[in-house]
Amino acid sequence: MLDMVVAEPELARILIDLWAAGRQGAASGVDIAAVYREYRAVIAELLADAEAEGVCRAGVGAGHAAVVVGAIEGCLVQWIVDPALPVAELTAPLLDVCVAGLRRGGAE
Repeated sequence: MLDMVVAEPELARILIDLWAAGRQGAASGVDIAAVYREYRAVIAELLADAEAEGVCRAGVGAGHAAVVVGAIEGCLVQWIVDPALPVAELTAPLLDVCVAGLRRGGAE
């Protein structure tokens, strides 16, 4: 996600527009809540697959998926308001925090 937005910075601005439209609810014609539900579901499914393969620790679920999505989106928001933030360099820290922490044998 970060690599994609770094390659196409205008996508980050589009995200801000979508978030703003989503706050208006159904009147905006954009169901951003549904988009996020699907986004979290995809991440949760990936985590469930990783758990089934023995890569992720047991008990990883929807809450963890929401945190992963929030971490990614939070980095994007910081970059939008502070373009000096080296967002392209945040992939490794995000993986360290969000993925390594979920691995089997990681912090419970």
